[in-house]
Amino acid sequence: MSSAADATAMFYQNLQASRLLTDAQLRDLWGWIAHARPDLPAAAREVSRRGWLTPYQIREVARGRGAALKVASRYVLLTVLGEGGMGRVYKAHDTRMGRDVALKVIRRERLTHSVAVVRFEQEVLALSAMDHPNVVKVYDAEEVDGYHFYVMELIDGTDLTKIVREVGPLPVFQACDVIRQAALGLQHAHERGLVHRDIKPSNIIAPRHGGAVKLVDLGLARLMEPPGGADALRITQEGFVIGTPDFVAPEQARNPTAVDIRADIYALGGTLYFALTGLVPYEGATPTEKLLKHCTDPPPDLLSRRADAPPLLEQIVHWCMAKEPDHRPQTPLQLAAALQPFCPTEAPGSEALLAPASGQRVPMVPPEAHPGAAPSPLPAPAPVTQPSIAGPGSQVFKLAPHEHGVSVRRRPRGAFPTGTVLAVLGGLFVFAALGVAVFLAFINTGPTVPKPFTNTAGLKMVRLEGGTFKMGSPEEEPGRADDGREGPVREVTVRGPFFMSSTEVTHGQYVRMMGGAPSRGAALAARGTSLPVDSVTWDEANEFCRKLLEKDRGQAWARNGWAYRLPTEAEWEYACRANTTTPFSCGDAIAFPTQAVFLATGEDPLERAGDVPGKPLRFGTEVGKTKPNDFGLYDMHGNVAEWCSDWFRIDAYKEGADPTGPADGDMRVIRGGSFRDRASGVRSAARDGKRPTDRLDYVGFRVVYAPLQK
Repeated sequence: MSSAADATAMFYQNLQASRLLTDAQLRDLWGWIAHARPDLPAAAREVSRRGWLTPYQIREVARGRGAALKVASRYVLLTVLGEGGMGRVYKAHDTRMGRDVALKVIRRERLTHSVAVVRFEQEVLALSAMDHPNVVKVYDAEEVDGYHFYVMELIDGTDLTKIVREVGPLPVFQACDVIRQAALGLQHAHERGLVHRDIKPSNIIAPRHGGAVKLVDLGLARLMEPPGGADALRITQEGFVIGTPDFVAPEQARNPTAVDIRADIYALGGTLYFALTGLVPYEGATPTEKLLKHCTDPPPDLLSRRADAPPLLEQIVHWCMAKEPDHRPQTPLQLAAALQPFCPTEAPGSEALLAPASGQRVPMVPPEAHPGAAPSPLPAPAPVTQPSIAGPGSQVFKLAPHEHGVSVRRRPRGAFPTGTVLAVLGGLFVFAALGVAVFLAFINTGPTVPKPFTNTAGLKMVRLEGGTFKMGSPEEEPGRADDGREGPVREVTVRGPFFMSSTEVTHGQYVRMMGGAPSRGAALAARGTSLPVDSVTWDEANEFCRKLLEKDRGQAWARNGWAYRLPTEAEWEYACRANTTTPFSCGDAIAFPTQAVFLATGEDPLERAGDVPGKPLRFGTEVGKTKPNDFGLYDMHGNVAEWCSDWFRIDAYKEGADPTGPADGDMRVIRGGSFRDRASGVRSAARDGKRPTDRLDYVGFRVVYAPLQK
């Protein structure tokens, strides 16, 4: 029997063992195999064509893991919906109830302590008791073979992050109604003693076919302890920020164990600002910089970004994002009531505002705000049609020690008529902008885009024109990851021109710019300064870019409005492929060490004949010694893996052709594989994620010089 027949027979045996198909289906399939004599890919395609299994299930069965697709004998895993810091979310079928559900498996490292397990069980119990149209319903929770999981309502919809990024800022009435509904769901959680602690746009889902907005991912929720609760029950340690830095409240940045519902209200205010402007409240190069701005900077201006917004709406945003919790709405219901006048007349859930649970009057506007004229009735919002997606997990950041009482930088307040001043300033701004453009046209006599150059760090910068390419790998590509992280293949356009360093940053170049070396610096120095630097964190790579920009000031190639940074994931793959569609830029296979440096064993079918080292490498090798791709870039495959600027998420390709990556996450993308990966791990489409604080001896970086992103 040929090897192809052996592989097909093994696939069939795995199908039998998985018990995912009926006996009749198995007999039918075996008859087809006996007649068609297919190879393994053809047999897999036939199962998919018949609609018996999903692509994810087929890949797992082919790898002999079909039995793991049945969880607790009741749930059949269909596909991966998403992955974050807390765990992985699957679409699953509940065979007992006959419905599709979302099943979240919690990472084992999150529940390593018995106290953590008790807390998790308490939270799931509280979540399963919740019953509100604006909160995702939790059906079940179990523990199987040491893995804890809980089962939720499956939402066929799109999170707010993707909606805004795909269609732009929402109309005022629609943005207000989404946040109002989220606030009603949060009020329900609040009344049951829960604090979400990770409110953000990607945790608010709009159903694809209309209906109530859903608040999801209460995986970070903490049951509020009574006064004097035992410190031993705390899962989170002092000094760590649980949440997402773009929306975290100041008090949560300082001490996440001491927050209450008002921290969630702060995050809802920031989420409202995002829905109206498409921008996060505070920009920052690092998570720490953003956290500090939440603690010290005044709330962002809304009217300067959204001139059609009612002035009272800006006051609501500022009310929610007050630095002191006592100065915010004290319950989510207060925020929902304040947003009600800006929502459609027949907005769902409006009746909840008429009878507050406390029996007291709910303030409809922030303190000291002038309500002005009531907004005119608005038409009902059009349904948002987007693909289904699960929101990413949260992130844990280390915050530098910070004393309470830091003064907040305040904007001066004036007594001028806001509308008139904005109109006048707007006109002046247009004329000023035109004047500046003319002025720059006269003084900037050099080329708009510099020619290829070697910068002050000694990096040769190669000019790339940008273009459209196919990003990701097809399902039939050998060596493709089986968890969906490389697909589906999508057409992506990368804007150019921009420049990329022809090689990875070396140890010598890093020391020259930073004045010191990471943890393996001494060992690398002993082997030569031309080896790629490794053990560099994501933040350190960005700091290198910042210092390089400072050193380059005044050089002939330096341009106003350009900067060094890490490449986006789309830029990296575009540069690596160099107009190819094969697994490697050099073809269907790759040779060690002439074309790449990787873990060569002589057994990987993607290896082209070449030298095989006697033992695995302990370091990368000198940069620029392998053959370059057609763009003139070296070591895009192997040597050391390279940091990219994007957040990493397994399902990042499901949203379509947006090349900017997820809006948040807990890991950053690394690309290219390393000397520790087999040939399949250094393909053009291979991708992985690591925490930005990780210091790994096989991860380095290369830089991009490009116009500042707007």
